[in-house]
Amino acid sequence: MADHAGSTRDQQRVSKRPPKASVAMLARSAVPDRLVPAITRARVKRKRASDPAVAKARAEMEFLLGAVKPEDIDRATDAYLERDVLRSELRYHPRLIARQSVSNLEALTRARSTGRGVVLSFLHHGHYEGAMASLAWAGEPVGMLVSDDMLAPDAPTFLRQHIRVGRRNGNWTVPASSGMAGSKAVLERGEVLAVATDVPGRSQLTFLGAERLGSSGAARMAIDTNALVLMLFSRCSPEGILSVELSEPLEPHDFAAPHDLLLHLLTTHEAPVLAWPEGYHQPRLRWGVTVQD
Repeated sequence: MADHAGSTRDQQRVSKRPPKASVAMLARSAVPDRLVPAITRARVKRKRASDPAVAKARAEMEFLLGAVKPEDIDRATDAYLERDVLRSELRYHPRLIARQSVSNLEALTRARSTGRGVVLSFLHHGHYEGAMASLAWAGEPVGMLVSDDMLAPDAPTFLRQHIRVGRRNGNWTVPASSGMAGSKAVLERGEVLAVATDVPGRSQLTFLGAERLGSSGAARMAIDTNALVLMLFSRCSPEGILSVELSEPLEPHDFAAPHDLLLHLLTTHEAPVLAWPEGYHQPRLRWGVTVQD
């Protein structure tokens, strides 16, 4: 889909140029895609023999599933360990993750056609950098709100590659340092802004049966700018085929307050996470935890 505002809007966008590729990034990207499964199997074998690696994977899945599906922790731990290795390989092979099929893409097209801004709510679930690139590949490029450390010239190799993949096919980034005012400005121009809904904050809420601390930022900016809200869900078939699904647009003022919208978003995101819990990338990093008396 063409950018409605043409070159004027392009000038207003920020951080469009991908980070410079390092020698390490180029070397890992040069490995043929067909070798990724063999490399992954070798690395997974080593990880399964490492007690600290297994313990870390288990801690992630216990944090995520302990309150709602404890019987799945053992299976999910082994699957998470494998997915984590695969994730670290696939980000250097964007052809394998940046062309995922997108269900209900027309919902995003319709939302954009209204001329209003669109908040695209997602979790750090699935290969989300590839999911964003897949939207652009399918014809709907989006802006992505990202932390400044990911955009720094000296960012770790994996973060720079993460950004390079996410920006494929016309996507662009907005640094978090632009603040709420910067994000609102993007939405007020009628842009699509992808915002992670699982970031630490001060809003007390329940996600997958546990008390967490999250951020209402995405909900607040949608209500304040009257932006439509869509959710992005990541899927993985039993055969390992990745795909993306979009929800229907939500009217922000159908909710009495930002917290109500936030709770709706998170409640709706629960089912895709439970269907593929090992696809959640480092859930302990994404949430604050309430302190019990």
